[in-house]
Amino acid sequence: MNDVTSTGGVADLVRNGGSLCLDYINTVEPRTGPVDRDWLTGYADLVVWARHGDLLGEAAADALLRTAADRPAEARAAFRAAIDLREGLFRLFAAIVDGTTPADGDLEVLRRAYAAATENGRLVPSGGGFGWAWDAAESLDRPWWPVAVSAMELLSHGPLDRIKQCPTDEGCSWLFIDATKNRSRRWCSMEDCGSQIKARRQTDRRRAARRGPGVKNASGNGVPGRGGLGEPS
Repeated sequence: MNDVTSTGGVADLVRNGGSLCLDYINTVEPRTGPVDRDWLTGYADLVVWARHGDLLGEAAADALLRTAADRPAEARAAFRAAIDLREGLFRLFAAIVDGTTPADGDLEVLRRAYAAATENGRLVPSGGGFGWAWDAAESLDRPWWPVAVSAMELLSHGPLDRIKQCPTDEGCSWLFIDATKNRSRRWCSMEDCGSQIKARRQTDRRRAARRGPGVKNASGNGVPGRGGLGEPS
C-alpha cells in the first residue's frame, strides 16, 4: 500500500483505555489470537491517529505527511518503530495484568522510546504543572513520542493495579484502566464487547432451556469492529 495514504477509519476508533498508551495499544482487534483488524497499516494512519487524539496540530500533521511522501524509506522506518513500540507495550502491560514480570526486552523498547522522546522534547507549563512539548515536528518519529512518555508515566506511577484486560475468551483483549470505585469494570466498554456478549449469553441460555437439561451449549467468539465513540462501563 501507499505508506502515506490513510486506509480510513482510524480517526473514528474508540479510545476507552483510560490512558494514551493503552489507547495506542488498542489499535488492533483482538489483541490476542488472529487479528480481525489493525487500524495502523501505514505511516499516514499513524499521523491521523495522532492528529485526532490531539497529539498533533493540523499544520504539524500535514507537514509530516508531506515529509513522509518526500522520504518514503524514512517513513517506513518510522512506522516500523511505532509498531515495535506498540507491540512491546502490549506485552509489557499484559504481563503486568497477568501478575508476571515484563520481559527485559520489552522494558528496553520502552526505555529507548522514552529516551528518544525526551531528548527531542522540552518541558513547558501545563495545567498548573509541567508537561512535554515537541517542536521538532519535521521528525517522522514525532507521532509516537507522547505515547512513550505516557507509557513511562503509567509504568512508573500507576495505577498498575487498575489495569485490566477485556476477556480474551469472549472479548477483544483490549487493555484499560478500571476507574470505577469498586473496581467492577470488566469490559473495554458495554457498548461493544459487554452488550454483545451479554446478548449472546442470553440467547444461549434460552436455547439451552428449549433443548432441556444435559445438552451442552457452545458460544461463538465474534465481536464487532470498533467505529465511532463508546463510553466505558
